[in-house]
Amino acid sequence: MTPFTSILVATDFSIDGNNAVRRAALLAHEHGARLKLVHVLDRAGCKPLRDWFSPSIDIDLKAPQARESLRRFAVEIAGRYDVPVSVEVMVGEPLETLAQASEHAELLVLGRRGHRRFQALVVGRTSDRMLRTCRCPVLVVKAPVEGPYRCVLVPVDFTASSDAVVQVAARLSGNSGMHVFHAINSHREAVLRDTDVPEQVIRESRLRQEAGTIARMRRKAARLGLGSTRMGFAVAHGHPVWSTLSHARGLDADLIVAGKQGRSTLGEFLLGSVSRRVLAESSCDMLIVPRPRKEPLTRAASPPMLPADPTAQPGTATLARSSAARAGGLAPAPWPETAGPLSSRRVA
Repeated sequence: MTPFTSILVATDFSIDGNNAVRRAALLAHEHGARLKLVHVLDRAGCKPLRDWFSPSIDIDLKAPQARESLRRFAVEIAGRYDVPVSVEVMVGEPLETLAQASEHAELLVLGRRGHRRFQALVVGRTSDRMLRTCRCPVLVVKAPVEGPYRCVLVPVDFTASSDAVVQVAARLSGNSGMHVFHAINSHREAVLRDTDVPEQVIRESRLRQEAGTIARMRRKAARLGLGSTRMGFAVAHGHPVWSTLSHARGLDADLIVAGKQGRSTLGEFLLGSVSRRVLAESSCDMLIVPRPRKEPLTRAASPPMLPADPTAQPGTATLARSSAARAGGLAPAPWPETAGPLSSRRVA
């Protein structure tokens, strides 16, 4: 896959901010990318000084200090990771300033937390604003850098947004293990149980739905030109957020790559209160990929049921009639055929 060519990383000189710089430097080394290190001075951050001096004196005092700190940090990073680093101290509202600066980068890297307003960057409503305005992928670094990513988890929902997520994940994962994952809505199975469908029929329905979903993920990867890329495929039943978090813990993933907008439940993966919960409970870094610009922004109440796919599963009513036919000794209509033997797995 095409490597990243330009990476922008912001730091407020906190531990988390500096972890983001080190991760960005390692990625720049791996990809041969240009690395730009920035620090944003917020005019509102020194209000007490402005009460006594002119409006610009606080910036005049802090800018040289920040520039010297950036320069020293850049020298350290360049020597440790063997990458060229440019630095810039910017003045303005942090989110708007970074969003504008990121227009010239292929990847924006931020720390999970920081001092003052940088803490709001990835926690709470401010994160929604940043994710909606930033046009490039945003990597939120939450762990100290110990080396290249080992295990990358990629939750998908079969939209164009998911296509972009898989492609960006492949660019970033390199030789690390890449795991494509889909959470299947459990509502259908619950309806079958409520209608007294035999357990054996429900189990058969679940297995065929899982096999069909995995086969579809394989075909999608092949159509994206990733057929030879090292990746695994897995499915689980349940809410996409909690299923993804559980699967990430089971894999000991050190990076989750997800889209910020989509047509299904997973489209809300990193928005609003869900964003705060995921960032608080997951222990790994997260890469947030923007919605493709050509994809219309729509919302749906539930994940797509794949009606046009050759491995599409029969509906709940069809399954109920099928079970009734079995109970009466009649041969039910044949199930749709799935792809050949699969080496992928399901998640309980």
